[in-house]
Amino acid sequence: MSKRALIVGINNFTRPSWRLRGCVNDAVEMRGLLTTYFGFQDEGIKVLNDGDATAQGVRDGLSWLLSDYAGGGQDVRVFHFSSHGTQVADQSEHEEWECKDEVIVPYDHDWDDPFRDDYLREIFEDVPEGVNFTFIADCCHSGSIQKALFDMDVEFYPRFLTPPSEVTERIRELEDQRDVEADAWAAAQLAQMLQDVPQEQWAAKMQEYLALLRRRFRENTYGVIPEEKHVLLAACEDRQTAADARIEGEFRGAFTWSLSKAIKDANGDLTYDELITHAGGNIADYDQRPQLECPPEMRDVKVFGPLTRWTRSPEITLDEVSRDNVGRGLPTDVLDEVSRDNV
Repeated sequence: MSKRALIVGINNFTRPSWRLRGCVNDAVEMRGLLTTYFGFQDEGIKVLNDGDATAQGVRDGLSWLLSDYAGGGQDVRVFHFSSHGTQVADQSEHEEWECKDEVIVPYDHDWDDPFRDDYLREIFEDVPEGVNFTFIADCCHSGSIQKALFDMDVEFYPRFLTPPSEVTERIRELEDQRDVEADAWAAAQLAQMLQDVPQEQWAAKMQEYLALLRRRFRENTYGVIPEEKHVLLAACEDRQTAADARIEGEFRGAFTWSLSKAIKDANGDLTYDELITHAGGNIADYDQRPQLECPPEMRDVKVFGPLTRWTRSPEITLDEVSRDNVGRGLPTDVLDEVSRDNV
């Protein structure tokens, strides 16, 4: 079995004002969890802290992490990242409805050349089928306020790096451009839709049709992001903030602490679905809701476990699967949809 992990924890950056306090502690904790509960060996773990976690250092670490596969569903890969997150204007200018790219912040973060999620998506897409690859992101891409922690008098810092004014201004420009395009397209479509509607009903139908058209424009122009084939454990929802907080006497990432507690409580024997459920309960008093994104069947896989039983046999075709399941009473329309999704 082949197990590797890349663990990144960054408290100190090239700009002292960006400093965090709990990320290196997160890295120490994650390394301990992997060796104690999941059978990772020291030589299979690479840790990058502070000045070692440059943009190039992280890229090199990912190249090492996502290589030398054993195959046969025996490969496990973990990328744990504790630092700031932030946002920049969408580079493609026509890919993201929100007009933003999410960014992870390395030690030497450069606003002119940020570490975009587009780069991560490209390399993650190349991970072969049958590899259990888990990305744990203890950072965030929103600067919302954790009011609950203020109320509890918890000392904390947001793991979000506020973009400079020129970046936020560029995002607003893209949003304005998007809205103009959406409204122009919707107006043309609306005229056609109202042709067969009595004029006295136009006012009642207008908002309904505009909402529908705006949704269609978003789907047609920007596409629908397909479900990823790997596992993402994220510290919070898109519009929430991940806390770098003093917990049990020392600074920790609230999310990494919650994962650690869930793993220890279960002695390492739990599925991804159980992990995210217990982790969420562990920080229920915080204004952050941990997220699990993965294919449905991965929710029941053991955390950081091999995918031996999930590896698709190359000899079995979709036609054979369909014939087999028709005999079990599955509706043919469901089978057609499954077949289309897997082509």
